[in-house]
Amino acid sequence: MFKKILFVFILLGIALVVLVSVVSQKAPDFLKSALEKALDQRVKIKSIEYRFPGTFELHGFEVLEKKAPFENETSFSVDHLTLVVSPATLSGKELVIDRIEVQNAHIVIRKIGGKLFHALSGAGHKSTAAASQEEESAPAEKAPAGMPLKIRDFELSESDFKLMDYDAQEGGFVVTLDKISARVRDIETPLSDKKTSYEISADLLQGRDQRPAEIRLAGWTAFGTMDTDASINLKGLYLPYFSPYYSQVTEAAIGEGIMDSRSVLKIQNRVMTLNMDFELSGLLFQSYELENQLFGLKADEILMFLKDRAGELTPFAINKDF
Repeated sequence: MFKKILFVFILLGIALVVLVSVVSQKAPDFLKSALEKALDQRVKIKSIEYRFPGTFELHGFEVLEKKAPFENETSFSVDHLTLVVSPATLSGKELVIDRIEVQNAHIVIRKIGGKLFHALSGAGHKSTAAASQEEESAPAEKAPAGMPLKIRDFELSESDFKLMDYDAQEGGFVVTLDKISARVRDIETPLSDKKTSYEISADLLQGRDQRPAEIRLAGWTAFGTMDTDASINLKGLYLPYFSPYYSQVTEAAIGEGIMDSRSVLKIQNRVMTLNMDFELSGLLFQSYELENQLFGLKADEILMFLKDRAGELTPFAINKDF
């Protein structure tokens, strides 16, 4: 009897070794295919190391834009990435990632025509192939959406981010965040009412001759409804660097000026409330609008209205529907 039980355990052990070997060989291709389907982007992976049951070490990982006008341009790249896939992914119906750990990543978001292009911009949408099939099929037939993606815990460290805004300036205005440290929980595509929480800190680069500004962001957003409760702290923002943005609302030119701000942003039922305290130092205008105006009003009157008795600019609150 003992020999039979021992023989059964030996057979189970051999079967388990064979199963792990097969899964180890198939898992990298499965992961690459699942990522491309979930992101609806091109994915490059130099090498993958797999540890049973669901941990992947990715080396030379890149996400490239699949569509014009930025086709084949990199939107996300990292030398090394640790990814833990949930057993729920084995169903093939959704890609569920329990944890992603990323160091020294390079992230790029491009903006043109009011549309953002980034690594997740195609996630949850119909793939190009599915869209083509839909066009060829009968009107009553609908092509399936891309594979749903869920990321439960995302950690980012020592990374950088670039926003290349082609709407703000011809040739693109670049906003760069450096030394990013971030933790984001519960990311889902297609977008849902679930709260995505985040804690982010970074340095905002402002040219070679200016110290970086410091940014701290914490809170949550339900991206399905855009309901939000977040705090945003900014220290040492050099206003002249961002002239491509403020020039869209005023012809006045700021020659010098540093801003620190503390903001609380809340969105509920598509009503946005932004409460902001800010401090300006060394503010100097090179020129005002026509007839010495700012935002269509006399510049001297606006500045006097914002100053307190000591001559300092006072905090104010903004309440805005959108």
